[in-house]
Amino acid sequence: MHCLVYSSTASIGLTEAELQRQLGHWRSTNTSLNITGLLLFSTEGNIMQVLEGDATVVHQLYTVIAADIRHRNLVKLADGPVPSRAFADWSMQFRCVAPADFSRLTLRPDAPPEHIRNLVPLLEAFMAEEPPRGV
Repeated sequence: MHCLVYSSTASIGLTEAELQRQLGHWRSTNTSLNITGLLLFSTEGNIMQVLEGDATVVHQLYTVIAADIRHRNLVKLADGPVPSRAFADWSMQFRCVAPADFSRLTLRPDAPPEHIRNLVPLLEAFMAEEPPRGV
């Protein structure tokens, strides 16, 4: 099992409503690829996504995301093997978050290894704070 976490900034004025309209398609794609994870969107246009699945498939999907012109300032925050899925029940959970929460959850790419190891548990705890809105 592999986990990749990235952050980016939307290059166009994305809104929560626009992302909600796309979620069905993205969730279907992730289900067909056996990818799980979550997508956080800050009201300031920042994005963080966790992708879990087979390493080859995760990296192929990340390559597609990296080529998507809707992203800029793409930064890989974590990329490596994990013992199991942290978000196994979610093909792509979605939450729109306040900028302060986004800053609290986002890591710098030069963060110390122990901070990166704590990223997924931190996200798990954050996502448990309120009931999920869809699978």
